Amino acid sequence: MSTVSANKRRRPNLPPQPLNLVLNVKPNDPQPSAGFMPSCKLPLTADALMQDPAYTTFMDFSEMEIKPNADELPLLVCPNGYIFLETGSTNLKSATEFVIAIAEPVSRPEVIHEFQLTVFSLYAALSMGLTCDELLARLERYSKNVVSPILIAEVRRHGASFGRVKLVLRDRKYFIESSYRDELELLAANPVIAAARVQNSLTMRNVQKTEEESGGSKSAQTTVAVGSKNDFNVEVEDRVEEKLLEFLAQGEPQGPPGAENEEVEDVVPKVDKPDLVYSFQVEESRVGAIKEVALTVLGRPLLTEYDFWRDASNPPLQISLNQETRIRYYQERALRKMFSNGRARSGIIVLPCGAGKTLTGITAVTTIKKSAMVLTSSSVAVDQWKRSFLLFTTVDPSKVVALTADNKSDLPEDACVVCSTYTMMAYSGRRSEAAERIMQQIRRKDWGLLIFDEVQFAPAPAFRRITDLCRSHCKLGLTATLVREDDLINDLQWLIGPKLDEANWLELQKAGYLAKAKCSEVWCGMTIEYFRAYLNASPMKQRRLWVCNPNKLRVCEYLIRFHQARRDKIIVFSDNLFALKEVAYALKAPYISGEVSLQERMVIIHKFKTSPNCNVIFLSKVGDNAIDIPCATVVIQISFNFASRRQETQRLGRILRPKPNSNKPTTNSPDDIENYNAFFYSLVSKDTQEIAYADKRQQFIVDQGYAYKVIPMNVFNLDQHKLIFDDPVRQKTILQKILTSSDTGKGDLEEEEMPLNTID
Repeated sequence: MSTVSANKRRRPNLPPQPLNLVLNVKPNDPQPSAGFMPSCKLPLTADALMQDPAYTTFMDFSEMEIKPNADELPLLVCPNGYIFLETGSTNLKSATEFVIAIAEPVSRPEVIHEFQLTVFSLYAALSMGLTCDELLARLERYSKNVVSPILIAEVRRHGASFGRVKLVLRDRKYFIESSYRDELELLAANPVIAAARVQNSLTMRNVQKTEEESGGSKSAQTTVAVGSKNDFNVEVEDRVEEKLLEFLAQGEPQGPPGAENEEVEDVVPKVDKPDLVYSFQVEESRVGAIKEVALTVLGRPLLTEYDFWRDASNPPLQISLNQETRIRYYQERALRKMFSNGRARSGIIVLPCGAGKTLTGITAVTTIKKSAMVLTSSSVAVDQWKRSFLLFTTVDPSKVVALTADNKSDLPEDACVVCSTYTMMAYSGRRSEAAERIMQQIRRKDWGLLIFDEVQFAPAPAFRRITDLCRSHCKLGLTATLVREDDLINDLQWLIGPKLDEANWLELQKAGYLAKAKCSEVWCGMTIEYFRAYLNASPMKQRRLWVCNPNKLRVCEYLIRFHQARRDKIIVFSDNLFALKEVAYALKAPYISGEVSLQERMVIIHKFKTSPNCNVIFLSKVGDNAIDIPCATVVIQISFNFASRRQETQRLGRILRPKPNSNKPTTNSPDDIENYNAFFYSLVSKDTQEIAYADKRQQFIVDQGYAYKVIPMNVFNLDQHKLIFDDPVRQKTILQKILTSSDTGKGDLEEEEMPLNTID
């Protein structure tokens, strides 16, 4: 298949600073119209930054002072917190680890990576133990320019309140604790928190003071009275040796290939001496209100940690990784941030599709060794999680329970692992007797870890009640796409916790941990009859017309035949069920949609994985998330959910599992098909609104360093092939069905975001 194509690396809504920066302008040079930014206000998230018009205009940074040794340094730090990282600089790995810890990635192509320091990324960095002084010192050390005093002031302003107060569940009691007594005094003065505070009877604790506090005597002790209204519990913070943590890899590289000899400075500083910790107890029923007030009123988000080593009230789960199981360096790096101080810190880990999010979550469970609940988006994914626990760990199979609409088994009395779906747990209607009995069992348990697979679904209003139903010590969110097309993604900061780590897609691809994918956008011109109808149709019918464009279906059929001849495994995605069934029936291929039973889905997927005679399947939205088909090498997308970046990324992820020869040498030609072992095609109807949606959808993938190739349909010489959808009678029949359909959407049976489960 030869192609004549154009490179497409578009970021339509991203700030254009990389092209418009003005540095060290001489006094006599013409000055740009936009002045130097007089102030700096960090955005909440990098995604919010893209929607801010202030960041899409020309910005003059000519007053930035460049250091004499700038060529040797990797970062350029703008006064608004926008950071550029040169990938060819010295100390690249150390600088990259540091920037990932403090800022959100915006774009990471081959040569220049772009990051934005945000309020939430700063919160995540400081919550891991970095101080403002340490953060700013390292930023200055790596920066080509002198860091702006405006940015320094903004970082210190937020740093005065972030990462200083924690919410800990210990012995079935919630405590707010901090090493800063004044912080607890501030929180205790708030009426909402004061009303939730539990006043203990007077007790005494022996506290080992630090050497400085005891005048140099290492054995000095003091007795602290606690329990009065103005006093707090005081104790010495325990620390756990790293060798006790389950996730430490053995025999695995500690970084990507090529970085073995580079000395890397730890992002999370090591603490040599124990700290005094002040705390007070609060009522469990008011924890949600406390977290909301602390964040929205006091500006002090509560860091949630689980002191699992000292939790004697909950039975241990007998589980460890198998001797054959090894985690990869980027999984270990993420888990180190979760367990950096010997406690389990709640937060979110972002890994590409196919990079091992499931094993990362399982390793967290084997480290905590307490009861765990796993929530995912489909019944198929529930089965995959259960199988993964049995494959990667030593857990007793009877202790792993799959809870779905079709499987309602009672929970073991002691510690266990439960895998279920968001819709099953969040259902608010009347349940069957069996389902209600199991829900009561879930409420009675203390869960050591609550894992949110595909965590981008968690902020949905229907799913928020899950955290009240399932009382957990620690929450871990896993996703490949921490994006939504609404503002609810910000709520994850208090529903779950800060982002702990985010992997680099291209780095993992080069290391062989991801397949080498070629992304293409194929422009399919509409036939005269369809385009005439499109111009006069309602918006609903216009969508059906661009989806069922005969030329698009012809290209789809051609690509299927081309890749079948290569013995590739092909997935065809279509949100539109009419098109899904029409093409699947015509090509005599199986399809999976929301109406297909779980048992039938499993049969189809198994046949696709194992049979050489089943090389193509058609999937609706139900295949977007948490479905494991590692053998798939080709995705063809003929219909999609408007401008959803998440869906585009998830569908690409279906083919990113490592393939044989993923790290083999490549030729110099980017068009050489032998350079790739995975192929992603997005088919769009030219001169329709679908083009604009496709452009927006690709933004996240392009920001990971991938490039789309634009391919005109005439490259394929379709007229030289005898195709089923060449038939003019078939084309007219489809057109007539569309024109006579209603505008309600029922003819398409457009599915909801997660139609994978029925409840009772």
